[in-house]
Amino acid sequence: MVYAMENNWLERFRAEYKPLLKDKYDDFEYGLSCPKSRHIRVQASRNIDYLKELENICTLEKLHDYNNVYKIVDNSEKVVESISFQTGGIYIMNPSSTLPVDILMSYMGENPVMLDVSSAPGGKTCALSDMTGRNGVIVANEISSTRLKSLHFNLEKYGAYNVKTVSMDGRLLPNIFENSFDGILLDAPCSNENKIFRNKTVQAQWNKELVCKMADLQKQLIKAAFSCLKQGGVLVYSTCTLSLEENEYVIKYLLDEFDNAELLPLNKDYGRGLSGIDYIDENVARIMPDGDKIDGFFAAAVRKKGEFTPYNFIHTKLKNKEKDFFKKYYPGFSHSHIAVSEYDRRGYIETAPEIFKNIKFKRRGLNIYKDAGKVIEPACQSVWQWGSFVEDNMRYNISVEMAEKFLKGFDISCNDNYNNELLFFNNIPVGYTKKVGSVLKNKLDRYFLYGKNIEW
Repeated sequence: MVYAMENNWLERFRAEYKPLLKDKYDDFEYGLSCPKSRHIRVQASRNIDYLKELENICTLEKLHDYNNVYKIVDNSEKVVESISFQTGGIYIMNPSSTLPVDILMSYMGENPVMLDVSSAPGGKTCALSDMTGRNGVIVANEISSTRLKSLHFNLEKYGAYNVKTVSMDGRLLPNIFENSFDGILLDAPCSNENKIFRNKTVQAQWNKELVCKMADLQKQLIKAAFSCLKQGGVLVYSTCTLSLEENEYVIKYLLDEFDNAELLPLNKDYGRGLSGIDYIDENVARIMPDGDKIDGFFAAAVRKKGEFTPYNFIHTKLKNKEKDFFKKYYPGFSHSHIAVSEYDRRGYIETAPEIFKNIKFKRRGLNIYKDAGKVIEPACQSVWQWGSFVEDNMRYNISVEMAEKFLKGFDISCNDNYNNELLFFNNIPVGYTKKVGSVLKNKLDRYFLYGKNIEW
């Protein structure tokens, strides 16, 4: 059946991209329309062997061009049931989505102060935090209150304690953060052309007017983000869409708008741009959707000219109670770079509270313990994050069935020889428990039950 062009998204889409891609168009359309494989990114900074569990569940294929990213070859539906996934050891993430994070981190120093302009649900923010080794500071912004909840859930689950959050229109960020950041990630809202063959909503909404509308918003956002960058700092702009208007032309707009904006060459052999403007096309990254089932992506890095001056971090001294907490549960963890504050009898860890100290953040840091009076009870998320520092005399090894039951919020039974407090399965930290008779009382924050697997 032949449809009128103005009513047929596919004909309009082909009319837009066939002249641009020419003989490469058929492969391009196949890459967009073929089923997508599932991929995971492993949290390397925790120093936990999550792959040992996963390799008993599914077949994994290491993607060597991407840091800590694996393709799930089979049984992908079982991955979300794994202890590794439920405790924040792995994140479901398309490899091309890690591209802008890798690019930005390649320009960052030891303790970077970074901004993630549009961060929910938090995959790239958590990746940034993981790649810094939880050092430095990341300010994660999300304008939507609903999406902010999913961001907070993931930051807690994945132990990203060097992240602080704000919630505002990204175009207004210079009002409080002008000339503030060493690095900025702007993964911009876009027309989602990557999903157009698989999502009926995208099909119904897509047209040239939408593309132009999103490009206008992106230009406003990148201008604001560049204003938040320090001299010598680097801004990485990225989208998961395909149009020139939302990608190369946004970079051209920024370079035309600011004399002190310098487009940086990327240090890997990514695909070139498609604009026909050589100085842009040679220095941006385009990953086209292909038969390997990797999503299309665009990224570019821009430096603000000038001499770079790093922040001076102040090492905060912990109180004796806090020192005793780390000494008991995580003795190998170096806490010279963190600060702990208490609210409602709970301890929260963060990095560099002296930076942006006058900003009212939505959330700052990670819940690590509860002051229960006679004892300090570690939060399960602190066990997940620092399990590699737990000594053998504090570990209680349990079966996968017991771990699954615990992570569903249930108490579990124990034998009389139990005298430890921290639960482990196959060297994967599961959580904290308290023995009452022959029962191990569940101390998992209910937060992780109500928002379970929220990133799906």
